[in-house]
Amino acid sequence: MLDGTERRRIEAVTAGQRGLFLLRVAGKPAEAVRLFDQVLAVSDAGSPRDLAMAYLNRAFALSDLGDVEGALSDDLAAVRHAEAAGSPVLVAFARHNAGYYLSMLGDAPAALAEMAAAREIAPDQDDGIPLLGRAEVLYGVGLLDEAEALLNEAIPQLLRAGRRTDHAIAEYVRARCLLALLRFEEASTFAARARSHFTAAGYEQWAVLARVLELEASLAPVRRGVHTPTNSAIRRRAAQALAAAARGDAAGPVLGQHPGHAARLVAAQWLLLAGDLDVARDTLADLPRGLMSAPLTMRVQHYTVQAELAFAGRNRAKGLRAVRAGLNLLADHRTQLGSVESVTAAATHGVDLTRIDVAAAARMAKPAALFDALERGRSTFSGVGRVTPPDDPEAAALLTEARGLLAKARELGATGAKERERLTRRAHRIQNEVRERSWQHAGNAGAVQRPVTARELRHVLSERSDRTAVVANFLVLDGELRCVRSDAQGVTTVDLGSAEEMTERIRRIGADFTMAANDLIPAPLRAAANASLERNLRALDTILLAPLRADGDLYVVAREPLLRVPWTALPSRSGLRTAVNSYVARGRTHARPSGKRRLLAAAGPGVKHGTEEAHAVGRQWPGATVLTGDHAVTEHVRKALATHDVVHLATHGQHDADNPLFASIDLADGPLFAHELDGTPLPGSVVILSSCEVGGSTQVLGGEVLGLTSVLLRLGARAVIASVAKLSDELAARVMPRLHAHLRESDDPEAALAAALKDVAEPVPLVCFSSVEGLAVG
Repeated sequence: MLDGTERRRIEAVTAGQRGLFLLRVAGKPAEAVRLFDQVLAVSDAGSPRDLAMAYLNRAFALSDLGDVEGALSDDLAAVRHAEAAGSPVLVAFARHNAGYYLSMLGDAPAALAEMAAAREIAPDQDDGIPLLGRAEVLYGVGLLDEAEALLNEAIPQLLRAGRRTDHAIAEYVRARCLLALLRFEEASTFAARARSHFTAAGYEQWAVLARVLELEASLAPVRRGVHTPTNSAIRRRAAQALAAAARGDAAGPVLGQHPGHAARLVAAQWLLLAGDLDVARDTLADLPRGLMSAPLTMRVQHYTVQAELAFAGRNRAKGLRAVRAGLNLLADHRTQLGSVESVTAAATHGVDLTRIDVAAAARMAKPAALFDALERGRSTFSGVGRVTPPDDPEAAALLTEARGLLAKARELGATGAKERERLTRRAHRIQNEVRERSWQHAGNAGAVQRPVTARELRHVLSERSDRTAVVANFLVLDGELRCVRSDAQGVTTVDLGSAEEMTERIRRIGADFTMAANDLIPAPLRAAANASLERNLRALDTILLAPLRADGDLYVVAREPLLRVPWTALPSRSGLRTAVNSYVARGRTHARPSGKRRLLAAAGPGVKHGTEEAHAVGRQWPGATVLTGDHAVTEHVRKALATHDVVHLATHGQHDADNPLFASIDLADGPLFAHELDGTPLPGSVVILSSCEVGGSTQVLGGEVLGLTSVLLRLGARAVIASVAKLSDELAARVMPRLHAHLRESDDPEAALAAALKDVAEPVPLVCFSSVEGLAVG
């Protein structure tokens, strides 16, 4: 006969094996939990390793049942026992899972930090699990390209390791990424593949979720006007989604997701397309209020469908309540995120919600409603998530290393192309490591900015002594460019024609500036480029501004490609104050400071007249600090940005369209990256970037804008004057001292730029990016 201790041990092992079968094969997590409870009730009979496994398995079962907090608690217990067992691989596995549960609870930065720690403990794990987990978290953040790339790497690893279920989950998550990236056919293919694999393995909950995703992938291009199916096809899809809902109800939830709920959301959207509003309402009525236990993306989708249904039924008040609730949910999510890149990426989950809001407002033909809808979505992701820089010496060391590599590559001559490419590739790998570290930073303040309303804006404009100011809020809807024009008298909507034609004009202007600024091109060709430039500027002026009748101050609110327009170079804006931003940003009326203003001017390497320009600018400001040669290094400039009232940088620079947070300006010790400034509060300063094209920006999915200029504004700069196209060193050296003379006298960056450029013969692509003066900080 077995004694009591041995008997308990055997019973615990048996219960654990049965629980594992019920969890992994039979798909019965509730019954599995009861068996794992029996195992852990006799914890004195198990080894630390056995206990770690029992806690891990119960955590899996609890998470399947939606008890994520319980799963996290068990997982942390598993970490302790795995450490006691001296098993680094098991510790890494448990910490990775803890990261996954943290992401389900909404703490993506902490999740990524746990997963990074797991990778350090077990760096050689190549079964695809670490890649899959990180991809799922990045999808939740909104970093879709990065998540999809990880899944592309993870799927073959999971297949080689024989992880059939995880392999199917990776295909499912990849389909979700592809759908959000608007790659509809690929999304449908991967969703179908995942469904087939789940069905073969007997995982009905996941199979239904994958089927719902297939139906969602066929729905998305219809909702965006890419595809127009017949009414019978629409009704067939709705019926399929309702059938999937019934199957999902029978299967039950998995990992906090209820397949029946997901299917009803998609069914309601198909029913809306079919015009069956009453059936769509009944379908939504079966869903729990708020879907509180569902993932963020499903909850936002719920509010999106509610808003669309309410707008379709002419219940605007109810639609707006749903829009605001969804945006508030996203705003709460955004405040958890600490890096500029994460905050902007999160906007991707609000694309459909804001699109429906704007489209409904446009159908009303009420300009003020359209203005409010535009700014409602944009304000959710404005500003930066963190207001103090993280204490991350390792990231600082990595950036120093990358800077040194790029500085060394810069010094190589024509014969060193191969070595330059090697150094650049290595620097980019380091930059990506720094990016990943930044995603682990939590947001600790970063209140979401209250959106500006048309009524509030009109009040501000009517209170000004000069009542001629115009705010031009541009948008593209159904391929057509429109502008919501606001002034002291009210708000109107102006149709401006084809967005495609406008985009082509902007492209030509950029090419003309590039050729006109290149001294190596023969004079006749440059003269032809200048002539073409002036023609295209006049044409764009006619398209964009003539219909707006903006004869005084102009505040341009736009997204790409309109942020690449050299607004101050348009003929009708000569000598007039012009400000540009990607949303209606709150500013303040800037009275001229009574005390001494601190200015720093720095000249970077390779700028033909840079040293001369920096000294000429410095002479405009008593007590100015001027850095040239080996003194113009990144540390000095970074500190100056955080402490000076005016910062002038006569440097070359570049905008990295693929990696906009690594837009940079060149200094003596290498490039200063936008990424290095992330989290550094700026003191309401004016920053002048006398650099080639460093005023460029990239619009990420969701409409948010990234680049050095946008980062400086997000961090607190009052205004940033930068070039949006090629600017010759000689022209910059002529214009900049004039600009600073006017700025010193007026403390008005928009007026100073207008005055400095008024008498310049050739077009200058400098633009003042700033907020609407007089809108009080909310």
